[in-house]
Amino acid sequence: MTNQIIYDTIIIGGGASAIFSGISCKTHFPNSSVLILEKSTKLLSKVKIPGGGRYNVIHPCFDNKELVLNYPRGSKELRNLFSTFDASDTNHWIEVRGVTLKTESDG
Repeated sequence: MTNQIIYDTIIIGGGASAIFSGISCKTHFPNSSVLILEKSTKLLSKVKIPGGGRYNVIHPCFDNKELVLNYPRGSKELRNLFSTFDASDTNHWIEVRGVTLKTESDG
């Protein structure tokens, strides 16, 4: 008989959204177990790619009705999502973890 570990949440992929999701799961359900599966050995590898040590987090559009216009296929679903967790929530989540955000002149 083998020892089996049962996870409450399994996340496929090791990108920024996956890591965010894992942290969010543990924040809301601290006693839960979370497993992140990534096929490569490099978690968050795409976050490190952009030039100058910068990463595009989110466009600084804080009007949800305007923001969803950038996503014509799925604007309805995103409108609901953004009403729960919008661009300002994203910025706050990042900043309270000690990351300074900067908005470039082109947004």
